[in-house]
Amino acid sequence: METVAGVRDLKNKLSHYLREVKKGRSIMITERGKIVATIVPAQEHPDVEKLKKLARSGLGTWRGGKPKGASRPVVVKGKPVGDIVLEERR
Repeated sequence: METVAGVRDLKNKLSHYLREVKKGRSIMITERGKIVATIVPAQEHPDVEKLKKLARSGLGTWRGGKPKGASRPVVVKGKPVGDIVLEERR
């Protein structure tokens, strides 16, 4: 089931409309009578299940937050990219 809401009404009753979306309803947002956006219930990205499977099997871990990167920095040979860009601009 879809519900239609104007921008002002959406701003004033955002919590109400978010509860509706959590129930599985879509909200069509209008601005001056024209539909400009639709809020739909979030769906999990297909890769999330693959990542959960890796974590369950012990092949990967994630404690939330931003990845910290490799324990050893990658060694790159050659000029820094910034120097190459500056040379190309000349």
